[in-house]
Amino acid sequence: YHACPEEGHPSCSFYRRHSDYIEGDLHRVQGVRIYTLFMYLNDVPEGGGTRFTDLPSGPVTFEPVRGKAILWPSVLADQPDKIDPRTHHEALPVTKGDKYGANFWIHQYDFKSPYSAGCTAS
Repeated sequence: YHACPEEGHPSCSFYRRHSDYIEGDLHRVQGVRIYTLFMYLNDVPEGGGTRFTDLPSGPVTFEPVRGKAILWPSVLADQPDKIDPRTHHEALPVTKGDKYGANFWIHQYDFKSPYSAGCTAS
């Protein structure tokens, strides 16, 4: 992810191209992120879209509209331990207004039960 040097810094209004798959999570109790659900919490007057850069048919951008949600896989359906290279994406810069969104990551395994039982080692 793009690191933000400080809150409110102009470079914090976007994320560079990335995947939500984190290889290090393969051996963690929760497993890898298999799906991402991203919901836009407000309308953005200009900019701020989410662009999928590596789709076979070419890049696709979803414009930020309040209540719109996008669901995508981070792994291949037949190989859940392998990244899905088609779902690299980026958050485009907001050029007017503010953007608020909520990310929900769906992991491979239940991680709440082990944590509740005190199994927190990674």
